[in-house]
Amino acid sequence: MRYIDLGLLPQSQIEQKRKTRKRIILFLASFLIVSIVGYVGYAFYWPISNILGQIFKNPGVVLSFFKEPSSALKSTDGKTNILLLGIDKRANVPYTFNGPNGKQEHNGFLSDTIIIISADLNTKQVSLISIPRDIWVSFPSWTGFHASEGKINSAYSLGDSYGYPGGGLALAERVVSEHLGIPIHYGARIDFEGFKQVINTLGGIDITVDKTFDDYNYPVEGKETAFCPDGTFNCRFLHLHFDAGPNHMDGDTALKYVRSRTGTNGEGSDFARARRQQKVIQAVFKEAISLNTLLNPAKLKSLLESLGQSVETNFDFATSTAAIKLAKQITVDNMKTFVLDPSTGLMYSPSPDAYGGAYVIIPKNSWQEVQLKIKEFLFQNQSVKR
Repeated sequence: MRYIDLGLLPQSQIEQKRKTRKRIILFLASFLIVSIVGYVGYAFYWPISNILGQIFKNPGVVLSFFKEPSSALKSTDGKTNILLLGIDKRANVPYTFNGPNGKQEHNGFLSDTIIIISADLNTKQVSLISIPRDIWVSFPSWTGFHASEGKINSAYSLGDSYGYPGGGLALAERVVSEHLGIPIHYGARIDFEGFKQVINTLGGIDITVDKTFDDYNYPVEGKETAFCPDGTFNCRFLHLHFDAGPNHMDGDTALKYVRSRTGTNGEGSDFARARRQQKVIQAVFKEAISLNTLLNPAKLKSLLESLGQSVETNFDFATSTAAIKLAKQITVDNMKTFVLDPSTGLMYSPSPDAYGGAYVIIPKNSWQEVQLKIKEFLFQNQSVKR
């Protein structure tokens, strides 16, 4: 047998082989990591995209996540209070516009609905407090705005239009908190289009209408000052009719139901309207926390995307898990409701002469009495802190 001595490979060739092996291993590892990330990204695209969207819309949520790693909801005396505003914004009116000097300015929108949603973190009891839009309140001063008085439904508009720190939602929270004597931990604002979109995304809501009623003067959006061919004002209004009993409503119908102000059969007051609004909130909440919605990624994604600019909130993103957990534990049918109207004996309507001819509502005796009553309502069967 012939023996051939191959000898030792040069050191340079040995190093080259080592580098080649390292490149192959690195390539395979990188390919594996990219594949895993790609699969996870594909599987969880919808929640990740929503999270990123929320972060880009409100970078502060990132800070709130680190500030509140426990994801606990803000609360006082075991209760988390949320202010919900429904604003009277028409589809053809933008939120902002360029002023005479080219600076971006805000259009002001009145609050059509003002409701406090109070959730007890221990008992899981939810209470709804409706605040009539005509309640007369005091507004604080800030840079560019002097302290004044006016109807509570103008708080959001003033805060947005005159640059209150944090905007209209922050001012509305402060005014409501100071007059009712309870802390507001979070706030949310929704306009007409957002309201309809949310309900339509949920597939509609089921409402039990208490009394059959008609409203012959429901305003048609965009025709508030229209000239009617027949020489009347009929084209400016719609005739609404609701039958007593169970009703399934889409977004447009539900909006008409909660906004109607001139209904027959006792449904023509703002206080009756406030009670209808509470019914709708309960129905929306019930549908939103149903398994069919929460556990359906496509439906939840659609619900989140439907909001857009139509909804504004300062809710901490880091607390979303705690909020969903609490929502699942709440029994909608056990919600308590309260409307701060003259029927409570706390409020009354004084002569319009002292208020420039405007219809307003003020406390019969004092705001302290109102605050005590609110606390008694929230803390029924519990000790009330005076």
